[in-house]
This record gives sequence, structure tokens and C-alpha cells, in this order.
Amino acid sequence: MSDQPGVVTRQDLELGAQEIVDTLTETGDSMKSPVFLKGLGVVAALGLVYWVGRRRGRKRIRKAISELARMV
Repeated sequence: MSDQPGVVTRQDLELGAQEIVDTLTETGDSMKSPVFLKGLGVVAALGLVYWVGRRRGRKRIRKAISELARMV
């Protein structure tokens, strides 16, 4: 870094940009982990099952309400 406070040099900017690039590279590499991808797949599958179950439950509730309305 530069000796004078408040003065930003080209080297300071390049070092900062390189730190950002290194961080992004490390993050990208960790995202490619097979464990992460499997976990993401499990979460997606559970979300799909939950969503389908909610839809099915709503249909059953509506059907029950309409049957009760017919009986009344």
C-alpha cells in the first residue's frame, strides 16, 4: 500500500481487484463441490414434494367443503 494516507495508487487498486478475483474464484470452486450439489438437489426435491403435497391437500379440502355444502 502507499505510504501517504489518502492517496490511492494504481497498485492499491490492482491489489484490491486481485483480492476480489481470488475470493470469487475460491467461492466458485467451493460451489462445485459434489456434496453441495447433492444437498442442493435434495433441497429442490423436498421443495417439489412439499409443493405437490400442498396442491393435493388443497384439492382434498375443497372437495370436502363442497361435499359438506351439498349436504346442507
